[in-house]
Amino acid sequence: MTELPTPRDDLAGLAAYRTQQPAADVRLHANEWAVPNPAGTWLTPQELNELLLNRYPAPASELRRGLAERYGVAPDQIVLGNGSNEVLLNTFLIFGGHGRSTLLFQPTYSMHRRLAITAGGRVIDEVVGLPYDLRADRALGAAERHQPGVIVFTTPNNPTGNEIAPDVILAVAAAHPKTLVLVDEAYADFSGHTVVPHIATRPNIVVSKTFSKVRAAAGLRLGLLMGHPELVEHYRAVQLPYNINAITSAVAVKIVKDDAGVARRVAQCATERERVTSALRRVATIDVYPSVTNFILFRVKNGDT
Repeated sequence: MTELPTPRDDLAGLAAYRTQQPAADVRLHANEWAVPNPAGTWLTPQELNELLLNRYPAPASELRRGLAERYGVAPDQIVLGNGSNEVLLNTFLIFGGHGRSTLLFQPTYSMHRRLAITAGGRVIDEVVGLPYDLRADRALGAAERHQPGVIVFTTPNNPTGNEIAPDVILAVAAAHPKTLVLVDEAYADFSGHTVVPHIATRPNIVVSKTFSKVRAAAGLRLGLLMGHPELVEHYRAVQLPYNINAITSAVAVKIVKDDAGVARRVAQCATERERVTSALRRVATIDVYPSVTNFILFRVKNGDT
């Protein structure tokens, strides 16, 4: 057998991340927006021709200004990523890497664990279980016991679909001002709630968002993170150069202005969520958990899995 270099010991058991892409109109496993969103909707042929692909892309300053206006922060409080997973990975690299730990409240988004391990840190799982009802005393107790470098709150939570009360997040951030509190708000636009305004008073909070869900642009691979300018500068230090390509930036500048489209999709989702939830609750062998997102978690009482 050919001898090959070996990975770090903590990565030896990490399998490659693979997803299926079935030929189906709706892919339930990905939580995408099912209605097509063609790039031609946003850019004219002339605008495409004006993008000089022989040049490295300019900094996405216009996009950051648009996002800053949308979320009520300053442009220097925003860092962009090639998908929100990039800014999540950089969070763990900066604040939760070698010699540090990340606290997760399970069940939650599986990539948090994978990315934290990739960054070289240790993962601590606090199992909340179902229903996913994370209270302040539980979160504060876990933070006090483990003293992690990063504490992650996913709200609305994936896969349960419900929100974590802002008071829980703020209480933990206040009690542990030297700990980075990451709030993953990938699905927050479906509920209309956010902790972004609290960054001003709790500067150890950073908030990540994505274009993949309610903005119906998963193919763009665009995410963002907002936080105190000094924290954001640490992200710029480790960020890969030219990480947002010219086409993504040009399309996203227009998508971020499409509040009407977001409102329409939120309303459509709410209607369908209520319809499907009501139908599931009429089945005696199914327990349905409350959701404010574009997905619903349910348990089949007599199921094998």
